[in-house]
Amino acid sequence: MNLWFVYAAVKKRNDVADVAWGLGFVLVASIGALMNPNSKNISILFLVAIWGFRLAYHIANRFFGSAIEDKRYQKMRESWSGSMAFNSWYRIFMVQVGLLLLVGASILAVNNSESNSFNLINIIGIVVWIFGISFEAIGDRQLKVFLSKDENKGRIMTAGLWKFTRHPNYFGEATLWWGIWLVTFGSQYFWLGLIGPITITILLRFVSGVPLAEKGYADNDEFIEYAKTTPAMVPNFFIK
Repeated sequence: MNLWFVYAAVKKRNDVADVAWGLGFVLVASIGALMNPNSKNISILFLVAIWGFRLAYHIANRFFGSAIEDKRYQKMRESWSGSMAFNSWYRIFMVQVGLLLLVGASILAVNNSESNSFNLINIIGIVVWIFGISFEAIGDRQLKVFLSKDENKGRIMTAGLWKFTRHPNYFGEATLWWGIWLVTFGSQYFWLGLIGPITITILLRFVSGVPLAEKGYADNDEFIEYAKTTPAMVPNFFIK
């Protein structure tokens, strides 16, 4: 994260931290697999790497495709006083380190465990992970296609998975972390790893996910009507 901070300072854009987020988990999982190379650790690394590299690629496309810093980070800077560089370092990159370790608690739990055998709950965890990452990837793709059309400029995405939840990408991400936690079942620190999925679910639903994403739509009539019938994160597949 310190290296990413240097890059951000050079570019004068703190939104590069979003690219670093997924890659940080891949690093944690890689170190764990190298230090304790059993089948469960390697499996966790495989799952985390697929998610982390996909997310980094998805966000990097947005980062390198725009010369303007994400509005969320511009807003953060407005409330700071003192050194902008120091604020960026500890308010964004160092906070992200702490959150990364909390969300990655499941990875740390299995990395420090001698458990190596797979059971039914671990397999269920992989199925949950597949469902979650598929939901996230499909939601991201649908939104990208929607926003690429000029006629949709300023409009709200309400089709596809976005018909059932206002944030299918966030729901998918939270779900896949619950899946990773289940994959660690049987580890000595399994219950301690519960910190991970709980943290990411709270962050996405109440802190850095839904609230920030919807902040600019408070006066948007189309969004207000959409939000009346569509849940924020957990999908309702019975919406007609």
